[in-house]
Amino acid sequence: MKKPTKKTWVAALLALPLICGVMFLFASRYGHLSINLPMAHKAAFDTDASAYPGQLHAEGNGLVDANVQVVTLRGLMPPDPAVLRRKGRFERLFFDEMADSGANVIRLPVHPERWERDPDYLWRYLDPVVAWNGENGVYTIIDLHFIGDIDTDRGAQMPDIRMPSRDFAIAFWRQVASYFKDAPHVIFEIFNEPADISAEDWRTNAQALVDVIRSTGADQLIIVGGIEYSRDLSWVLEEPIKGENIAYATHIYPAHSRYSWDHWFGDVAEKYPVVVTEWGWMETDPGGEQAYLVGSRKTYGEPFMEYLDQRGIGWVACWYDDEWRPAMFENGIEQSTPFGKFVLQKLSGQ
Repeated sequence: MKKPTKKTWVAALLALPLICGVMFLFASRYGHLSINLPMAHKAAFDTDASAYPGQLHAEGNGLVDANVQVVTLRGLMPPDPAVLRRKGRFERLFFDEMADSGANVIRLPVHPERWERDPDYLWRYLDPVVAWNGENGVYTIIDLHFIGDIDTDRGAQMPDIRMPSRDFAIAFWRQVASYFKDAPHVIFEIFNEPADISAEDWRTNAQALVDVIRSTGADQLIIVGGIEYSRDLSWVLEEPIKGENIAYATHIYPAHSRYSWDHWFGDVAEKYPVVVTEWGWMETDPGGEQAYLVGSRKTYGEPFMEYLDQRGIGWVACWYDDEWRPAMFENGIEQSTPFGKFVLQKLSGQ
């Protein structure tokens, strides 16, 4: 092999800035390359929140704002902000579009792996989104997106992180609640989908997370999910979570028979605030991997919305995306799926 000459090395060094510039432009346009520059770490969310939506409070089986007006949450759920950044969608305009749909809440999923990998996650993603939503008059649910057993770390979808999930969740909520304790429109959803765990064990762990949040001085609304992937809240009627300003979450998909809705969450909603923080459907499942999502407007969407409307139960539809299933869009976020079209009609009051 011919040895490179000095002239060759000089040419290569001169070309390096051009190559880096092309890579940067490519990344900016297509979102395939992500360079995380360090962020300044503020001690607390210090944006003027006087124009933001007023803090919600659990009163009876409903939610009221600072003026004691009943608020029914209806909103959307995009992918994890780190994923949005990779797709080139982590920007103010994207969140403005969700607010313009008529949504009054946006559920923001935080995946533990992404939080652990990026020590600036809180300041890079959560801080700006909370500010954007507040300025748009929209509530923000911060959802710690675990799926599985917090007590034993069991579960096929539990994240690959360095510390036990319970310790991780406690540390996460201590930091996040302390940071946002003065942001009135922030809501804390402590654990996305408890699974493979008994009601007794989940109640114990959920209480610990609630207590950690309250220990920071944060008194905003806290949402606690049910067991069986958040589907089943029946245990709440036996013994609810102790404390003030608590609501409960259920996740209901087409495979979840309507004949069980009363037992799983409807009866609970007669006594405590309940929000469906995930729901949706897709027409087909070509890969055969998510059959529980297969449904239609007629067999699932319309009867489910009617059930919720009759009981004043709020909801968050997922996903506001063209890839994560069930998707509201296809081929970008311009063309709606039947599910997406239905959601946007509901949010616009049609």
